Amino acid sequence: MLNIPLMAQEESDDTMAFGQLIEAPTSPLEWKEWEKKLKGWKEKTLRKLEYSDAIYRDPGYQWASKAYSMLFLIAFDQNLYDQDWNFQMEEYLENYEANYGGVDIVLLWPTYPQLGFDNRDQFEFYRNLPGGTEGLRELASQLHSMGKRLFIAYNPWDNIGRLNGKNDEEELIKLVKETGADGIFLDTITSVKGFLDQLKEASPGVILQSEIATSPEELQEIHQSWLEIGWSMEDKYKEFLEVPPLIRNRWLEQRHMLYRLSRWSHEQSAVIQNAWMNGSGMVIWENVFGSVNPLNPRDKTLLRTMLPLQRHFSSFFTEGEWSPLVETHLNRVYASLWQRGNQKLWTIVNRQEQRAKGPFLKLYAHKGMRYFDLIKGEEVTTSHHEDKIHLHLSLLPRELGSFLAIPKEEVTEELLLFLEGQGERYAEADFRTAHTLPQHTWEPYSTTKRYPPEGLPENMAILEVPEDSINFTFSFRRRECGFYPMEGVVDHTFVNNQLHETVEGRVTQQLKPFAMDKTLVTNAEFKRFLEKSGYVPKVKHQFLAHWENGNIPKGKEEHPVTFVSLEDARAYAAWAGKRLPTEAEWQWAAQNGNSETQYPWGNAFDPERCNHGQFEDTSPVTYFKNGRTVEGIYDMSGNVWQWTESERSDGHNRYAIVRGGAWYETKASGWYADQGPQRTHFGAKYLFSWPGLDRCGTVGFRCVVDLNY
Repeated sequence: MLNIPLMAQEESDDTMAFGQLIEAPTSPLEWKEWEKKLKGWKEKTLRKLEYSDAIYRDPGYQWASKAYSMLFLIAFDQNLYDQDWNFQMEEYLENYEANYGGVDIVLLWPTYPQLGFDNRDQFEFYRNLPGGTEGLRELASQLHSMGKRLFIAYNPWDNIGRLNGKNDEEELIKLVKETGADGIFLDTITSVKGFLDQLKEASPGVILQSEIATSPEELQEIHQSWLEIGWSMEDKYKEFLEVPPLIRNRWLEQRHMLYRLSRWSHEQSAVIQNAWMNGSGMVIWENVFGSVNPLNPRDKTLLRTMLPLQRHFSSFFTEGEWSPLVETHLNRVYASLWQRGNQKLWTIVNRQEQRAKGPFLKLYAHKGMRYFDLIKGEEVTTSHHEDKIHLHLSLLPRELGSFLAIPKEEVTEELLLFLEGQGERYAEADFRTAHTLPQHTWEPYSTTKRYPPEGLPENMAILEVPEDSINFTFSFRRRECGFYPMEGVVDHTFVNNQLHETVEGRVTQQLKPFAMDKTLVTNAEFKRFLEKSGYVPKVKHQFLAHWENGNIPKGKEEHPVTFVSLEDARAYAAWAGKRLPTEAEWQWAAQNGNSETQYPWGNAFDPERCNHGQFEDTSPVTYFKNGRTVEGIYDMSGNVWQWTESERSDGHNRYAIVRGGAWYETKASGWYADQGPQRTHFGAKYLFSWPGLDRCGTVGFRCVVDLNY
């Protein structure tokens, strides 16, 4: 494992005199003295640290200070692929380029929440994406041709590779070299002591970005970092103070790119305003690990006008003389001032939920100066009062503003062209704050022919069902991928509930008579299907990956087949004249109907009745006779997870619910997917990317048929 602390450790000395956010005085009369003290604190802190800014002066890294927006892109977003599962990155980014102000960095994330269903490690997840590492290198080249960068992620909590003898540092460097990635995102951590030197030697120009806000000392190794609402309880209340707070690390090192975000907020103007006042970037993240939380129109408008401006005037924010707060003359309107040479740039925020309008700045008149509104892309009309000029401002609720004061001889065609573009962008402004969550649609499925009870296929059990609707209790572990809407459940993603707790919801469904396979489909049965049907999957990657040269491993004939996608399982079922069970059908069988038992055999877990990992592998499908349901159905808890006919889509994510749990379990981290045998009412959300990654060593299936009585 990399030499890293799990969380940033705040030191007790005066180099840590502030939290990540520095609260500003409320009175403008105190701002100049406050700024003076901040400058003294900065000088003292950097001197005490014997601070080196080498990584910011290095020409190979300087691009990192100018990358103002990062798109967090999970590899499960179906819009990322064409119908043949080729990356279509240019098409995917069109929306973000047109409506969000553009993207500088794409962080491609294929691991959580899927990592941990089986023993594939985080590096294998990248290598199992379409095209493998070659495909990722092509993706990086495509992004480079668009002027953008590709990042990969490191999940330090994943110990699967380490348990198999892998070295994280070596694997990361190897993956970076194979893919041509430009940076590594450090998930849940702040620093990697000494790793930057190794990385620089192997892949010059590749940077490190931390999810957790860094300490001042770590600014010397970490080029970029996040500051998310909610990570620090100390700073959380400061986010919504009247006077915008100062970001500590931006004050210490203006070339350090710091990204603001609030992944679950429906309204993000607070963090956008804070980024604007501090010259910081933004993480654009709408598909949060499989839960879609789209930005509202106003937030998109703010980004669309802010980000191009930050890129164009990046030298002001990285090298300019910065005054965090300067006096203004409009109520609840605040501004930072950035100066370079004879030019001055103000970043302005309206903290009100109402319009602010009137004289904003009063400046000493300087002959030959021109003034531009950089948000609206127009020259500002000034009024003169004695030896001062007044700049007038009109801001809508929570809107951003910006003025540029520039000598007329320094006005360039490039600047005028930029202003023209800003005007066009502002003309499309939409300040509505309505927020709409996507609908989850359940994919329809076809019933089988209706079998008479006396004419069932072999090895099936008839399940008696009532004529009336059945009230089911479904449960799941609250994770950031969410689940699907059901009665009695408010999703974790949109309320402050405890992550990883088990949540119960209510589902009412009417079942029709059906019969279920007593056993999971075995390797031998699936082999017979392949021989008889000639089935060949469209994507062969990882298909039956546990077989050896197309043959079942010796002694595994009666073990459940795995490494089959939902489509593979459906193909088998259709060939056999069957189908996959719905969630409700699966649970009705597992819980012994109206008995509603917690486990197939009763209400208490019994390790002697299921495969919970004691074999460190799958087990024969009829091994646990004492673990059967009253109808004689095996392995409804443990051995392998089971596909159900529950495919849904929210417009970005396709997923299905797997049931039953599996033998595999590693307790190294709560971030892993659900593991081990499960209760009869428990389900896990399984996100789809493409079949080569969807196929899993712990997911199999069984079938059902419909009855005619």
